[in-house]
Amino acid sequence: MSDPVNVAMEAALAGGSVLESHAGTIEDVRTKSSASDLVTEVDVASGVAVVQSIAAALPGARFVVEEPEVYGLTGVEPGSLADPEVWVIDPLDGTTSYVHSYPCYSVSVALLRDGLPVAGAVYDAARGIMHSAGRGQGAYRAGRSMGVTDVRDISAALMITGFPYDRGEPLDRQLAVLGHMLRRVQGMRRDGSAAIDCCHIASGAADGFWEFGLKTWDTAAGALIASEAGALVTDMNGRPWSVETSDIVVANPALHIRMLDSIAAGLAEGGFAAR
Repeated sequence: MSDPVNVAMEAALAGGSVLESHAGTIEDVRTKSSASDLVTEVDVASGVAVVQSIAAALPGARFVVEEPEVYGLTGVEPGSLADPEVWVIDPLDGTTSYVHSYPCYSVSVALLRDGLPVAGAVYDAARGIMHSAGRGQGAYRAGRSMGVTDVRDISAALMITGFPYDRGEPLDRQLAVLGHMLRRVQGMRRDGSAAIDCCHIASGAADGFWEFGLKTWDTAAGALIASEAGALVTDMNGRPWSVETSDIVVANPALHIRMLDSIAAGLAEGGFAAR
């Protein structure tokens, strides 16, 4: 049987090749849930390449793909996150960055078994860097083992976050937390690919990451990679990552608990009840 980590990496590379070949030439840009939630023909083409790569290696594989057009174009039936085994794919995480030629976008591929990621790959297509992990096998960046930092205090931490497409209450909640964090952290970054953000924590390039309103395809591969590198990956209440997780916190164990406290304090300051 094909090794699922290798299958994930090959599929992510296939999608990445599509992104690389079309970079800077986007013409058809559409919106989905809001004016800031974009999709292009390249999202779909990358999804087709990813699904075809996996299907060739594993006939009968099941899929959950962010862009639904991919199912018809590849002739596969839509899968479900409740399937015993399913591949979860974000063919272009960071579409807005891609459209603007901002160099932070990725292809994210994960295999879930009974709802838990067991293999994952995140290909940083703008930089040509592959991140991968298998459950119990560690996390790797360009073939080299990764590990999280040992930063314990918020004041010494470089944080990463993102902003929701919904510019109503979800954004208000994020702004409340962001304001609290900005007054306490060493630095803050926002690039626009949650999958890469998780990998930055895994590699030690940053110390903590949080974001509201994500989907399973945004985080499944990155959550596995980060956890295999030694991070805790939970929701805002400290519950372990699952397919139901939409609000995510990723950091080494010592910093993680402090992040949860800061997030709760920021929400309280903004008048929001903790979830």
